[in-house]
Amino acid sequence: MTRRVAFVTGGGRGIGAATARRLAAAGVAVVVADRDLDAARAVAAAVDGLAVRVDVSRPDEVDAAVDEAVAWGGGLHFAYNNAGVPGVRAELGVYPDEVFWRVQRVNVGGVFACMRAELRHMLAAGGGSIVNAASGAGVGGVAGAGAYVASKHAVIGLTRTAAVEYASRGVRVNAVAPGLVRTAMVDGLEDFEAAHPIGRAATPEEVAEAVWWLLDGGSSFVTGAVVPVDGGLTAQIPGLS
Repeated sequence: MTRRVAFVTGGGRGIGAATARRLAAAGVAVVVADRDLDAARAVAAAVDGLAVRVDVSRPDEVDAAVDEAVAWGGGLHFAYNNAGVPGVRAELGVYPDEVFWRVQRVNVGGVFACMRAELRHMLAAGGGSIVNAASGAGVGGVAGAGAYVASKHAVIGLTRTAAVEYASRGVRVNAVAPGLVRTAMVDGLEDFEAAHPIGRAATPEEVAEAVWWLLDGGSSFVTGAVVPVDGGLTAQIPGLS
């Protein structure tokens, strides 16, 4: 059998690292991509994969990283576009311009550049499966997080558009929308845990399980979906819960 190959961005820590481990446990050859090459190497060594450095806000680096992944693995079957940045906490009227556009370049431009490169190889091979990292913030508003919220709404739009465009050609495209997850990105938001009906934050491994289900053939009739992994956060009606 030809081995299945996955490309995971932001794979050096958090949800990306947990997903790399979950994929490897399923027998998938994993390419761990991250701006922090040392972090990527540590995860890749643990899963017997390949580490590559990439800044997803730079399309040239994305193209090179995906090409390297394909050359190493002999193809590309799965991709999890997870790399992202949170921005800062500030109201829109005073939100720093440079931070807003940095968040869009990474969170939106990075997903766009990754999907474009991944789709090229998947289409040539006859199919594949892509999961993008959205957020519960992509289906509503969060005060003080305008840049991040805007970026995740855009990720959902890109996901659904790609799903419609490529479904007939064998490529499925979905997204996960986590609530609070115990990673370094959300340090200091412990009080937000109480807003989740389930009563706690998720672990990276719980999100990784959802990513794997969307990537694998068990979800073969699912495309264009945005799957909440948020402990009921976006299901509740404020004031009535």
